[in-house]
Amino acid sequence: MLHALVVDDDATFQSALAELVREEGFEVTTAASLAQARTAMAAGAPDVVLLDLNLPDGIGLDLLREHAGTS
Repeated sequence: MLHALVVDDDATFQSALAELVREEGFEVTTAASLAQARTAMAAGAPDVVLLDLNLPDGIGLDLLREHAGTS
């Protein structure tokens, strides 16, 4: 099964987006901060990341830069 990581600090939006992604057949992990997203990524690289740019502990793109070129 494909795996998606949904990262957003707005709990309502995060929940709704995660449900839409599940309906498309993905297993979904959610995170509300960069720290939580880093922990999720350490457990295994998802097939897709849906990422908020402005998070309470940094800029979402930093997560992508950290994992660019890794699998």
